[in-house]
Amino acid sequence: MTGDGRTRTVARSAAATLISLAAVVILPVAPGNAVAAARSRTPLQHVVVMTQQGHTFDNYLGTRPGADGLPAVCLPGATPSSPCVAPYPVGGSPHAALPATASGQRTSVAGGRMDGFVRAQALHGSSGRAAMGYYPPDRMPILNGLADRGVVFDRWFAAVPGGSVANDLFAVAATTPGAVSTVPAHGWGETPLIFDRLRAASVTWKVYVENYQANSTIRTVGPANERVQGQVARVPLLAEQRWLGEPLRGHVESLSRYYRDLADDALPQVAFVVTTQHTERPPQNPITGQAVVRDVANGLLGSSAARDSVLFLTYADPGGWYDHVAPVAARAGADRGLRVPTVAISPYLRAGTLDHTTLDSAAVLKLIEQNWGLPPLTGRDRNAPNLLSRFTFRAAPARTALVGVTPTSPAPHIPDRAVLYVGYLAVLLLGAAGVSATLWYTRRVPRVEDSS
Repeated sequence: MTGDGRTRTVARSAAATLISLAAVVILPVAPGNAVAAARSRTPLQHVVVMTQQGHTFDNYLGTRPGADGLPAVCLPGATPSSPCVAPYPVGGSPHAALPATASGQRTSVAGGRMDGFVRAQALHGSSGRAAMGYYPPDRMPILNGLADRGVVFDRWFAAVPGGSVANDLFAVAATTPGAVSTVPAHGWGETPLIFDRLRAASVTWKVYVENYQANSTIRTVGPANERVQGQVARVPLLAEQRWLGEPLRGHVESLSRYYRDLADDALPQVAFVVTTQHTERPPQNPITGQAVVRDVANGLLGSSAARDSVLFLTYADPGGWYDHVAPVAARAGADRGLRVPTVAISPYLRAGTLDHTTLDSAAVLKLIEQNWGLPPLTGRDRNAPNLLSRFTFRAAPARTALVGVTPTSPAPHIPDRAVLYVGYLAVLLLGAAGVSATLWYTRRVPRVEDSS
């Protein structure tokens, strides 16, 4: 082989090595995505929304310092001769469910006097006293731990009056066909959902469902009660014919997949987490539902996605409990429900703060739309306040501690992406220098002519 041929062979070999090195170094940055995901307009790369059920702000966070919480009141009893009922700490699970309907809210709100809660529940056959219960902080350590690590919104209202069916739909559609309490037998028709916008813009997304049953959809659902509290009621996607089958593949998964995706650094850009068993709706003991909340939060906070994510924990409906703040109508006069507990956690949010802005779940939709440049679904999300303005992207993100866990060792360090990229560049430059040195050496070695 001539010297020139040898030089070309060495050069090709060195170039191939450099390309392989570049692939090894660069590929871990974007694992598992066959199609490039849409770029966000802010450093926020992941939005996770977890929605539980059946509690008011006063019921869960009414004793939080600085918040617009429980007042010293005593509400009229079930009858004119009944003694008044003051808010009291709940000692255990309520013995009966507390109906949450649009008509019950009207009775409870009582024209803005906010003194009809006992009577509203008494109309359903109970003493009504249960409606005045609240959970002290020591009964809700997970929720209060999250509140300490994030922002508490004390004027976050259910988007529409009544129960969870209408509010679960609104949370992904920014609209609802009135105060519905049951998913219609034919489903939600062609109602546009946030998932339509995400798919059109190539924003990755998933819905993680507790106890997910892939064969339970509006096509197969049986008794009407499964369209009130079942999987089809909690996941509006499953109640729209056009989404069933192939369009859902890989987008609606079991909750266990959420933890695997976090471990594999494969969390989508937008994720909704839905419980179907541990929803916290009375008469459930909320501790069991809070354990799921803890696991979902800690799964995110302990992952590499924690650095550039936000987690919203909110409640779809008030569940029949007392709250002292009258609902504030949305723009164009649309009625809202009572206040519900809502907390946001992100390294870009100041921990332990309160936000007094009037909000509902349309604000989360608007945040998603603004972050990825999506068109709004309706006027409700278009006109919602801008939650992105609460985030501080100029400062380095802070590491958020796990919730309900006493660490025995320091939290794992997740390097800043800029640091990683500098490291990758350094490796590539070293590789390039090696190639140059090899070529220089081959040119310096005396040529040996092929004698054959």
